[in-house]
Amino acid sequence: MNISFINKFKVFLHGIYMPALHAFINSIALCCMLFLPSMTSASPLTDVQRQLFPDKAKILQANNKPTIIIESQNTTSNLNGVAILVGETGRPPSSQQNLAILTQYLNDLGWVTIQITPPTIGFEPDLSDEETAASDTQSQESATDVSQDDALDDETESTQENTQAPNEVANSSPASPQYQLHRISNGHFLQHEQELRELMQATLARAQSYSGFRLIIAQGTSAAWLIKIYAEKQIPNPDALVAISPFWPQRNLNALIANYTAVTEMPLLDIYSPHDNNWSLLSATQRGIDATRNLKLDYRQRQLTNTFNTSSDSAFVSKEIHGWLHYLGW
Repeated sequence: MNISFINKFKVFLHGIYMPALHAFINSIALCCMLFLPSMTSASPLTDVQRQLFPDKAKILQANNKPTIIIESQNTTSNLNGVAILVGETGRPPSSQQNLAILTQYLNDLGWVTIQITPPTIGFEPDLSDEETAASDTQSQESATDVSQDDALDDETESTQENTQAPNEVANSSPASPQYQLHRISNGHFLQHEQELRELMQATLARAQSYSGFRLIIAQGTSAAWLIKIYAEKQIPNPDALVAISPFWPQRNLNALIANYTAVTEMPLLDIYSPHDNNWSLLSATQRGIDATRNLKLDYRQRQLTNTFNTSSDSAFVSKEIHGWLHYLGW
């Protein structure tokens, strides 16, 4: 066959199919550009909604923004009240496996349960150095509710009573992710506390549709913040509080938890495990000592044998809560 004829035939095919191919590629690129904004606008809120059934994931307006809550009804003929479960900071309800299992046991004991998502301020580098410094400066006067006269020496044990206040946390600390893990700026501390307080108020308002007691169950840093909030009477006290392994990942702040625990007025069940992180274990003994020394009423401290992350652990915790509430006369 004539080679020139073959070359002309190739040119003919190229002229026919290449424009069509280019048009096809352009259409795909256009579709990607159209759908890209919707893909990038996906938020943690929608991520949680995808993981839950529509009748489980509900929206609560708090701090002028929507947040996901998981509300489960009691499975008994009698209703004891509402148990509000506040998990560890930075983890949505769908990932709080231990609390999710605990809700099932509480529902079987006659409780309506509401799981909420705590704020993450102070545990993410969400503010620049300049913004952090400005926030610290503005909040210096508003932080006088915490003792400014006590200080911790670096070589003393964290179980000492006198500790440094949150507003004395080094304001010049960098906002890098590594540093923020062990250093919470004063601005972040107060902002986190404010958002958690408003979230609790919104949740308690929703709980008004149910009769009975108001029980708060909090874990980790959320438990530490709520102990402080209730100790300072920033919001009305619940009927009882269950604190599971409370801690702050900062030495001077963490040492304050024992004193806050002792001055709270509502009944408090203090649960911890020998497998907790070191921050929680550092204040565990002192929490019990301070509560006894201050003659705190209806305080009980219980130790788990394992970490609180399995079904059997959740069953044990539910029995501890039920027995303690029965002792209170509920």
